[in-house]
Amino acid sequence: MSDEIDESYGMSHMNEIFKNIYARRAVRDYRQETVSDEIIKELIKAGSFAPSAMNEQPWRFVVIKDKELMKRLSDKAKELWIDQSRSSNNSDIQRLANMMSNPDFNIFYNAPVLVMIFADPRAFSPQIDCALAAQNMMLAAKSVGIGSCWIGLAMPLDKVRKILSEMSVPADHRLMASLIFGYPVKLDEKAPARYEDTILKWIG
Repeated sequence: MSDEIDESYGMSHMNEIFKNIYARRAVRDYRQETVSDEIIKELIKAGSFAPSAMNEQPWRFVVIKDKELMKRLSDKAKELWIDQSRSSNNSDIQRLANMMSNPDFNIFYNAPVLVMIFADPRAFSPQIDCALAAQNMMLAAKSVGIGSCWIGLAMPLDKVRKILSEMSVPADHRLMASLIFGYPVKLDEKAPARYEDTILKWIG
């Protein structure tokens, strides 16, 4: 593995899009400085410009800045992970359950903004479409100095229809992604090493 950008191309020839992609990190430590509603709306707009199968644009967004609701969602997700661990011998599930047992752990890392992306599962490819929207949003965030992280630990919340209905999520919609945003405590952290041998075959 290597954590160096290919110097055969050269940073001097790299445009801002490439630099932004290579600089993005999963951020789990945030300042409590608020993110303006205008910026959040722009991030969602960037997400909505992602490609989607049949141009269905299936994504629907719920923006949460309320700390009490975020903690409630975090606590519920932790409860569901712990419940799942009781009937599982999977070591990864057990490890997650141990982490969830810490009452001080918040799956959203106390970030100031949570954006949950939902879609009608009957769309042609809702998971792919919403993942593309999420990536657009995270890259757009990085370009304006905002950190982000995709919170996979939030996925069990899709089963908590009571809370989702309180958030005006249609009963036929499913959770596709949960993203947190905020200003990072640490800036310009080094990228984890990347595998070099990712091309199976180059033909032609």
